[in-house]
Amino acid sequence: MFTRLSLATLLAAGAALALALGVAPLFAAARAEEAAAIRVAFVGDSMADGLWGALFRRLGKDKCLADKVKLLRRAKNGTGLTRLDQYNWIDEVGAIAADPGAELFVGSFGINDRQPIVEPDRTRTDYGGAAFDARYQANLQDLIHRALEKNDSVLLVGLPVMQDDDANSDAEAKNKLFAAAVKAVGDPRASYAPPWTSQPAPDEFKPYLPNARSTMIQVRASDGVHFTSYGYDLVMEQLYPAILASLKQRGRDVAAECLAQVGTR
Repeated sequence: MFTRLSLATLLAAGAALALALGVAPLFAAARAEEAAAIRVAFVGDSMADGLWGALFRRLGKDKCLADKVKLLRRAKNGTGLTRLDQYNWIDEVGAIAADPGAELFVGSFGINDRQPIVEPDRTRTDYGGAAFDARYQANLQDLIHRALEKNDSVLLVGLPVMQDDDANSDAEAKNKLFAAAVKAVGDPRASYAPPWTSQPAPDEFKPYLPNARSTMIQVRASDGVHFTSYGYDLVMEQLYPAILASLKQRGRDVAAECLAQVGTR
């Protein structure tokens, strides 16, 4: 008469059989490969959350890449690098780096930062002007350093063209600060990804773009700031190489690993 064995009993029997057959190293290699999944944390505002969703969908189409890259959804709507008295992204990045850890931070900030900078101790820097720019860049550099303390990498993503003229001017100014902060830190683990564009410079705000079938598809949300799901997927097409480059700089060419894995089958 057969009895139903517990999962633990079956696993123990399988391990014993593997040891007896001399294939235990294969099990160890598989466990090591699983443990080597690299963690990519999306941090920042709702734009960062949209980018997380786009990469989630992209990885879902490739099981090998999905197994090698673990996404951490840590963006928080309505936040930025001005109201540190309400939500301090500098400390939050440090906390994520410590636990659970993230080999790469992909950050999108700025759409909520057209306001004075308020520090945790409530000191203020008025919006606009050289003092604001200097303090905002300092906050960016502090955020980058907090990630680098744990030997992680950081990729700051530029803001796209906006519908409103004032918002667009602010986005352009923020992009200069992102690039300047990365340059000032001067570490190869920190990089800046220029904003997505729909055409060669100068870009224009276009709420609809043609898809592969020449059908016009809405790519920007009605607020003139965010993207639709389809739009975020377009942004990710342009951003994805920069993410792979950041991982490769760390010594993990996940695309090549997957190609090699296919070749060995």
